Amino acid sequence: MNVSPESQRARPSETSRSTKKRIRPVQVLPTLVTLGNLIAGLIAMMKCLAAAATTDALVRTELQAQAGGLLFLAMVFDAVDGKVARMTGQTSRFGEQVDSICDVVSFGAAPALLFHQLMTSGETFIGARVAVVLASVYIAGAALRLARFNIETTSDEDSHRWFKGLPAPAAAAVVASLVILNADIDAAGDSWVRHGLPWAVGLCGLLMVSRLRYVHLTLWLFKRKSFTTMAVIVGLFALFAMYFEIMVPLTCVAFAASGPLLAVFTRRTPATTAQN
Repeated sequence: MNVSPESQRARPSETSRSTKKRIRPVQVLPTLVTLGNLIAGLIAMMKCLAAAATTDALVRTELQAQAGGLLFLAMVFDAVDGKVARMTGQTSRFGEQVDSICDVVSFGAAPALLFHQLMTSGETFIGARVAVVLASVYIAGAALRLARFNIETTSDEDSHRWFKGLPAPAAAAVVASLVILNADIDAAGDSWVRHGLPWAVGLCGLLMVSRLRYVHLTLWLFKRKSFTTMAVIVGLFALFAMYFEIMVPLTCVAFAASGPLLAVFTRRTPATTAQN
């Protein structure tokens, strides 16, 4: 088949246009904050590997608690990077993609590895293979949750009012807080929390890919509140100050459970109203 000279001249120009496609210069400050999330997750995974290598139960438990603390540090970076980008007017699609990749590591791979290490460091009612399955369910749920968030989230205000499915950082907070509580209850890391963690990990993996609605806590906190609500919030902060080790995992688990509870409540409310 003969090719016309016009089409031959068009092909190099099309190729040159495709090869010239480049992203704009990277915004330094928001990207550094986002990478802080990634590095905290990486160090948490290193702590897990160090815990797996030691034979001292006390040292292993301390390393596991440190890994949980680093996951909370990663959450701080994750919460701040978007605000830094908006305050400096440096939001970009590149930053969104980097943020998602970092979240998969810090809130997907790191909690899954921490859970697996905890389950294989002593006797539990589940075996090593079940621990691998639950860790796989968790990290797959985190990856799918973040991919869906990138596709479905738009710039309108309604899109940011609710989360669809349990947010990956919130799921990681459940795992990290329970690991820290386990170390706080038992220095050897063999408390009742450790035996309940498999249920929490499996449910968090499923809740992340669910369509259940979760309130955006940041937006909720910055809205105007009644005097009664403010009094309750102050009381909660006082409880946090006095019983930090208990209140943090209790709050994380309560937030994870709020999605199913909200779904049940919203379904029953119309029926109750109709009966009245």
